[in-house]
Amino acid sequence: MSNQNYYNLFENSPLPMWVFDVETFAFLDVNLAAIALYGYEREEFLQMTLLDIKAVEDADSLSRMLGDQPCGAGYFKGLSVHIKKGGYNINVSVESNAVDFDGRAARVVLITDITEKLKAEEALQFSEKRFKALVQEGADLIAIIDLNLVYKYVSPTSTTVLGIPPENFIGRTAADFIHPEDLPEVSRLAGMLATHHQVHIGPYRFMDNKGEWRWIETRATNLTEDEHIGGIVCNSTDITERMEEEHWLKLLESVVINTTDGVMITDANALDGPKIIYVNDALVQMSGFSRTELVGSSPSIFHAHDDAQEGLKRIENAVHKKIPCTLELVNYTKSGVSYAISMNVCPVTDTNGEVTHWVSIQRDITENRDYIQEIEDQNKRLKTIGWMQSHLVRDPLVRIISLTDILQNGCTGEDHGKLLSYLKKSTAELDAIIQEINKNTNDIAEMDPDQHVMLMNERRFQLFMDELPGLCWIIDRHGILKYANKCFLESNNLTRAVIGKSYEEVFGVDIARIAYLSNQEVLDLNESKAYYQSRRGSSGHLQYFKTYKFPFRDVDGEDSLVGAISFNITERRKLEEELYQSEAQFQQAFEHSLIGMAIISPQGRWERVNSSLCSILGYEASELTNMTIQDITHPDDLQDSMSILKDLASGKISEYKYEKRYVHKDGHMIWVVIAATMLNDSAGEPLHYVSQIEDITNRKHIENDLVLSEKKYRTIFENVQDVFYQTDPQGIITEISPSIEQYSGYPRLEIVGQSVVHFYYYPQDRERIMQELISKGSVIDFEVRLKTKNEELRYASVNARTLIEDGVVKGTEGSMRDVTVRKFQENALKALNTELTASNDQKSKLLSIIGHDLRNPISGSLQLLNLTLMDFESSSAEDVQNYLSMMRAELFNANNLLEDLLAWAKSQFESVSFNPVQIQDLKGLIDKCMQTILPMASKKEIDMQLYVEDGLQVKADTAMLETIIRNLLSNAVKFTQSGGKVLLGAFEDEIGVTFSVKDNGVGIPAIKQEELFNKNSNYTTFGTSGEKGTGLGLSLCFDFVVKHGGMMWVESDEGLGATFYFTLPTQRI
Repeated sequence: MSNQNYYNLFENSPLPMWVFDVETFAFLDVNLAAIALYGYEREEFLQMTLLDIKAVEDADSLSRMLGDQPCGAGYFKGLSVHIKKGGYNINVSVESNAVDFDGRAARVVLITDITEKLKAEEALQFSEKRFKALVQEGADLIAIIDLNLVYKYVSPTSTTVLGIPPENFIGRTAADFIHPEDLPEVSRLAGMLATHHQVHIGPYRFMDNKGEWRWIETRATNLTEDEHIGGIVCNSTDITERMEEEHWLKLLESVVINTTDGVMITDANALDGPKIIYVNDALVQMSGFSRTELVGSSPSIFHAHDDAQEGLKRIENAVHKKIPCTLELVNYTKSGVSYAISMNVCPVTDTNGEVTHWVSIQRDITENRDYIQEIEDQNKRLKTIGWMQSHLVRDPLVRIISLTDILQNGCTGEDHGKLLSYLKKSTAELDAIIQEINKNTNDIAEMDPDQHVMLMNERRFQLFMDELPGLCWIIDRHGILKYANKCFLESNNLTRAVIGKSYEEVFGVDIARIAYLSNQEVLDLNESKAYYQSRRGSSGHLQYFKTYKFPFRDVDGEDSLVGAISFNITERRKLEEELYQSEAQFQQAFEHSLIGMAIISPQGRWERVNSSLCSILGYEASELTNMTIQDITHPDDLQDSMSILKDLASGKISEYKYEKRYVHKDGHMIWVVIAATMLNDSAGEPLHYVSQIEDITNRKHIENDLVLSEKKYRTIFENVQDVFYQTDPQGIITEISPSIEQYSGYPRLEIVGQSVVHFYYYPQDRERIMQELISKGSVIDFEVRLKTKNEELRYASVNARTLIEDGVVKGTEGSMRDVTVRKFQENALKALNTELTASNDQKSKLLSIIGHDLRNPISGSLQLLNLTLMDFESSSAEDVQNYLSMMRAELFNANNLLEDLLAWAKSQFESVSFNPVQIQDLKGLIDKCMQTILPMASKKEIDMQLYVEDGLQVKADTAMLETIIRNLLSNAVKFTQSGGKVLLGAFEDEIGVTFSVKDNGVGIPAIKQEELFNKNSNYTTFGTSGEKGTGLGLSLCFDFVVKHGGMMWVESDEGLGATFYFTLPTQRI
């Protein structure tokens, strides 16, 4: 590729690149992508250095790029922060390498802008943290369900929100937790997810871990097409407290709106004194002010100029102390009319205990106060009269009576005048008292008695009608309202000013026309009639009323009036509707339940049964309702059953679940599980039992079979000689048969719960068996070594397999058999077989040597002897001498071979004796051995030399040491060419005495050196003159050296000779 092509690649690369001088950091060249990224023109770049575009916080990245080398010769890759022309920082990935640029040391740099990538990663990390905070640490419950509402994932917040761990949801449906009454609507809304991406569900009730219902609100999003989610994501919020607060808030709002008492709320924190922020309709009606006029005003608007009342001082004191108070005040209507009120004033505090508002409840007590005042005045007058009668009148009257009795009974003349004087005086006193009484009771005396009674009765009637919890009114034939009680006026937001007005003026044409028709019907028929009506209340909700109308006589006795009493039946109607729906739902659930259901009287009679129960018991419904539970209960269960029902009826227990037996219609016994509860009437008396009855006969049969099976197998388990066991995935023993104790000494309970590793004699046996189980799933007759409680070795044969459920390993199970005795017998038998095999091999080897190697020299000697005898007369003395020399040599070799064979045989059969002695003259012993080999060496003109220190001694078996030296010298001569050298030396070192026999013969191949001292190897080869060996010599030497506690080895290069070494322990005299 030409330089121009390289430059084109540089210039047109889509990634920014530049070249800079490593000495000055000046830019030498930049490509188009770098110009576009950084915003500088090429000429600007070439006037700048690398330092001009590096951010302050990244000043050390340049030193990292260049490293320790002045030219920055190494490849570099890292991150950096650069500055664009506008002063904006960008994050970049930098790759750089050294180049030669027009003879200058430079570096080429490749830039990748990773600013957006880092931002994305940061956003991802933030998103993950936010997700974790939302899903795992947030207050909401996050779940993923499939289209069948089966849970696939539930966030950990389920534990805090519902008290149910996430794993308890997986595999179950939402229907298992949703209130049955709410389930249809929830299912309907969930079904909309098939066509809608997101649906809001709720509020609905959801069961928690205590079986209580929590109010839940859910936003469900369909993400089934998302490969990462693959389901419906449900974000649920526990709104139980909010629902309760809303319930109470609505209840309180209803109370405030519908109460006949006036309610006012003021702001406690207004700078210029308390301001009214809320008044209900009753207070507006009571005061005559409009709501607009009252809201934002001071409560003093009700007091006119009468601000010196004692009650206002009490309010001021309560506000200062921030405590509630109760008092009476006189308020004034918008028109200036005074009215008395009873008022309760209470502070409202925030969560910090600070008073934020004041609430006052006001009741108009004007009429009651006037009536009470009138009664009190009348009582005072009556008390005065009574007191006069009982005290003032009584004294003079008693005196008069006494004086009259004295005069009638006679007296002296002198006393008669005094008595008359006293009588006159007492009579005058009595007359004065009577006149005073007449004066004080003049008002009452002047009133007609009938009028007085009528007035009292009328007032009693008004008080009674005003307290009646219903709307009462009287209207004449022409539609004029003659009377209305307090409830009528308050419910319709009216005042007593409407009395005497027509219905049309008060309620309008339509309502007046309907009322006229019903009134006319009552008057025409002259009988009472009931009517049902509905209208919107002040809150906008529909209200239902039941009205009773009846003909009413006027003062002239004419039937021209209609009396009416109306009651609000909205709540009752709502309850009736709910009762109807509840009954319908109960009917559906009762009749179509898959388990038996029954309603039973306190006496035990079947009052109502469903078809499932009839199917369980075999009776028709009509048959069962004429029977009692006692009739079909198994005799053995009757007493317990009646005791449970008695406890339920007495309230000792509220519900109970128990198992019992019934007798089927055809006579066979059936087992059932019963969940029973007692319902009481409004007086708390037992009404009836509600029972759910499930047939568990098959389950009982299975349980009985399992019990029998468990007993049978446990008997086998506890008495079998083999040891059965189970472990969990971590190797913890979960079960083991009691027979383990007779083999290991461990009681069963000391082993269960322990790791199997503790019982292996060699831990590697555990590793071996686990590898087999993992790879094959089972093992058969697998041998392991275990230890007893006394640390003794025991051999065991194991048959085992892995336990797998749903693809997950749950543990292992198997059986073990103690094979220690068998193992020892096998080992003894193997040792004996090995010994016999070795003995046979040695015997065969001995016979082979005798049959071949020993026969040859003897056979040769016999042939020479025969030849000598046959040619003796014709042979010269020199020929005979030669024959005899040759015979001598053959017999000498045969003798040496025989000696070796005997020594070797004794060694192999361990019959050779070992008698080490202190050899004083080691040099003389070695020389003796050399003399034995000298003829053989002389024949090949081999020079043998001895190098041994004088006075060197060693403790050794003399015969064995001679055999070793003789064999090594013989081998050295055998494998050395004619005219060669053999050197024998011995010297003392730290180990002992080291012997060496060195030759310059043919040497030994490296591959054969390992076989020289192997007993099982019979390696041998011919010498340089065709000499044949037995292959026993070195093996015999090695055994003898080992008996002395020494070592033996060889060093040799093929074609360069060999040196044999052996060591024996020694000491100097």
